[in-house]
Amino acid sequence: MKKVFRICGITLCSVAGGAAALLLLLAVFLSVGARVKYHEFYSLMKKEARNPGLWDNYIPQGITFNDDENYYATCGYMKDGSASRIYTVDKDTGKREVYALTSGGEPFTGHTGGLQYAGGNFYLASEQQGVFRFSADKLDGSGSAEIGPCIKVNNNSSFIFADDDFVYVGEFAHVPAYPCEHEVTFGGKTNTAILTKYSHGDLETPVAVYSIPDEAQGVVLTPGGSMIFSRSWGLDFASYDVYKPGSVHATDMRMDGVPVYFLGEPDRVLKSILFTEDVDLADGRLISMTEAAANKYYVGKFIFDYSIFSIGLSELEG
Repeated sequence: MKKVFRICGITLCSVAGGAAALLLLLAVFLSVGARVKYHEFYSLMKKEARNPGLWDNYIPQGITFNDDENYYATCGYMKDGSASRIYTVDKDTGKREVYALTSGGEPFTGHTGGLQYAGGNFYLASEQQGVFRFSADKLDGSGSAEIGPCIKVNNNSSFIFADDDFVYVGEFAHVPAYPCEHEVTFGGKTNTAILTKYSHGDLETPVAVYSIPDEAQGVVLTPGGSMIFSRSWGLDFASYDVYKPGSVHATDMRMDGVPVYFLGEPDRVLKSILFTEDVDLADGRLISMTEAAANKYYVGKFIFDYSIFSIGLSELEG
């Protein structure tokens, strides 16, 4: 009987070892394949920090950089439905902190699509709910953060960006799974989503509206005047699309009492690894990350996409 158990044990070990070898071989194959397919992206990207929470049932969505405190911050929701989180990662030391989010003292389990730091505050875009604005002091090392009440905006608030003067809130559209109600046609092209410009002091009164491409996950407005969108949809595609000022067209249309601008064809499209999410600016570079390696998807674990990365603006804008 002992001999039987020994044979079974050896067989199981051999099977397990063979399975592990196959997984390793698959990982190498996928990693090499990704680097060949997205050669230009990998030639331009620079790894900045470890993308946190990828083994914690956390699905990262939003990213920003706190230039006053020198740390990256990501926001995301949880696979198990528990409170959504913000992770911070010190740029120099890599020290990581995690915060479970509350709103009105109750666990906040909503979607956290975009995160932006500006002027001592964080802005968090929660799809179809609105925007939360809260002091960066809420991330005080306690392990939880109160984000306060939601401010309703005029779109589905999937992502967000802010500069010194304005806040830009955008929505994700993908027909038919994620339809939007803001269809605009200009010059023979139709966009179905919008990006709305607000002042910092008033997130309820639009200043301008931009008709933008579908599948947008995030946006930055560069010092050179370009709009750069992170776009992705499942296993189909992902890219960073650059719209220089000449590709943003004034129209004679108005929405919610303000002028509408239409984004035509991008001046540059950089194809990237799949499942890319939000974007921000840090030290003259665009920063981003992917949700592909989260436990919800796993595919990114096989191609070793575990980092917050950056791309130089000069290399994107040309």
